[in-house]
Amino acid sequence: MVQMNLGLMPDRKLTAKKVKKFLVVDFQQYLDLAGMHRNQLTSPQLSLAPGSTNKNNIENNFIEDTQRDIDIADPARIVCAAVYRTMEDCTDTEDKPYKRILIDTYIKKLRVFEVAANTSLSTSSVDKKKIDAQVQFANRWLHWADFYGLEDYPDFRVMKKVG
Repeated sequence: MVQMNLGLMPDRKLTAKKVKKFLVVDFQQYLDLAGMHRNQLTSPQLSLAPGSTNKNNIENNFIEDTQRDIDIADPARIVCAAVYRTMEDCTDTEDKPYKRILIDTYIKKLRVFEVAANTSLSTSSVDKKKIDAQVQFANRWLHWADFYGLEDYPDFRVMKKVG
C-alpha cells in the first residue's frame, strides 16, 4: 500500500540501508536461483532456441531439461528483471546520476572511485547521492514490482512522520 499525503516521508538513511541490504544480499540469492550472473542483466542473452527444426533425441532432452529449469527459475528471473528495470527507471542526469550509481554499484560491482569516474563526481558526492539513489529505487520499486506481477514484494521505505 502506498501512503500519500499523510504527513509521512521515507526516512532517507533507514530506507537506503534496507535497499542496500536487499541489493547486496537478497538480490544475489534471486540471481543464484535464476541461474544468472549480474553481467547477464546488461548484456545480450543467448537464445535457448534450437538452430533448426530437426531435433535429435539429445536436443529434445536438453530442451525438456531447460524448460524444467526455467519453470523453477522463472519467478526468480522475474524478480531480477524487476530490480534491473527499477534501476533503469531511476533518474540519470548530470546532477542526479542515480541510475548510473545503482547499476555501477550493484550490477557492475564497481568500487566507489570507479563510479565517481563514470559519473564525473567526487567519491564523497557519490556516497551522498547513493543515498538519494537508494531512496528513489525504493519509491520506484513499488511500481515495477507491481508491474511485473510480484506477490508479497517488500516495501523498502521506512516511513517517518513529518510536520
